[in-house]
Amino acid sequence: MSDPDWSPDGKRIVFIFNTHQYFSISVIDVGGNNFHQLTDQVTNQKNGSPDWSPDGRRIVFFSDRNGNNDIYIMNADGGNVQQVTDNDVTEYWPAWSPDGSRIAFTANRDGNWDIFVMDANGSNLQRLTDNPTDDWHPAWSPDGTRIAFASMRDGNWEIYTMNADGSQAERLTNNEDQDTNPAWRPN
Repeated sequence: MSDPDWSPDGKRIVFIFNTHQYFSISVIDVGGNNFHQLTDQVTNQKNGSPDWSPDGRRIVFFSDRNGNNDIYIMNADGGNVQQVTDNDVTEYWPAWSPDGSRIAFTANRDGNWDIFVMDANGSNLQRLTDNPTDDWHPAWSPDGTRIAFASMRDGNWEIYTMNADGSQAERLTNNEDQDTNPAWRPN
């Protein structure tokens, strides 16, 4: 099990079920009951980084089901899978905005990782970071005004925040350890 994410109602957890043959998006009740695989069990297929929509009705994730890591959305029961990015670059770590209208994610479009945001239907793509080093793993603030992310821009993995439009990036951590995968405290 990896990449767990609580449902907005706190009753279920979505996560990656790894059998060493495939990586399936799966859900389980918080009591450990009602395990269900949402994505197909395809050998060597990777699905990852599931994130519940704020209303709990959809899940965004990445998958290499078409030969490249793209961003997908499905209903919370695994139905109605829709590919929302379709290109030859690698994309990871999608995250819903608190209002459910946008998705932030990481993509490698020019030899390094940067943070992008798009409308939930895949339109209106915007690049938020443009740094010669890696920026990845975006996490929206509960009010949707800021995005936290990890970056190597100062020579070591540190946590940064920026406005939701990509402006005013600010380093939060400063130490010799590798600081990655930020998360915000809920309101």
